[in-house]
Amino acid sequence: MQWVATLSLAGTILLIGLSLTVWQSFAWKTGMSAKRWWETFFDDDYFRIWGQLLTEESSGKQAAALWSMLDLSPGCNILDAPCGWGRLSRALAELGANVVGVDQSKSLLDIANRNRGEASAERLRYVKHDLRTPLSEGGFDVACNIFTSFGYGTTEEDIAIFRTLRGAVRAGGRVVVETNHRDMMCAFITRGTKASMRFPDGTLFVDESELDAIAGVVHLNWYWSGSQGSGERHAEWRCYTPTQIVEMLQCAGLRFAAAHKGLSKSPYKAEGPEAGGRLAIVAVRDE
Repeated sequence: MQWVATLSLAGTILLIGLSLTVWQSFAWKTGMSAKRWWETFFDDDYFRIWGQLLTEESSGKQAAALWSMLDLSPGCNILDAPCGWGRLSRALAELGANVVGVDQSKSLLDIANRNRGEASAERLRYVKHDLRTPLSEGGFDVACNIFTSFGYGTTEEDIAIFRTLRGAVRAGGRVVVETNHRDMMCAFITRGTKASMRFPDGTLFVDESELDAIAGVVHLNWYWSGSQGSGERHAEWRCYTPTQIVEMLQCAGLRFAAAHKGLSKSPYKAEGPEAGGRLAIVAVRDE
């Protein structure tokens, strides 16, 4: 069933165009595009934090869940974009996929190449690239954007990323976007929750992020301290509702196919204390 079945095609396109124009205008006025924090944010410190949380074991389970959700088979061609330090790229290659991991962070790509294991260059390759611009290769069966890997700049830039993913898959290929979303963030914030945790190496990590409900932006405020040092990071992430994410994918030329509860076969439902939890949207390139 179409998510917007009551609207004509022309009406749907008009509404999408109007809403995205408003978002883009607001983003430019608030200077979101000028704060290119992501160019230096994803470095060795980022890996030291998230590498302890997203372990090889948990990443293997996520890759297996994605494999099951999409009913993939050995020999399929997957684009992991962005790939970070290759945690899913390597796991998917070990399941039998031919994987190309793409990221703009040289630091994380260096870690990915060091930890590639025994995967051959034919099975697993890494490429440094800005996903806001088209890739030079295509024909992938699946393009994955996992772990809230958009929303760093303007809405126009996010659509450009989705357009790059569309251009990379073959006709009939699928694009998967797995992400946090605004509904979940609002549910989290209304409980007055602040995240803190102790890493395996003893480091204390505190997340004191704040939501600007008018701008639709989460201000990330991370602090950590431990035997290997202390530090803090600040950034901005534009969080969208599930409806807005679907609109952007359609604006990029993709057809909405399904919404899942995270990387699972269960359909997404906005229910419970986390408003349905993490969201995975599957969209298709028809031609």
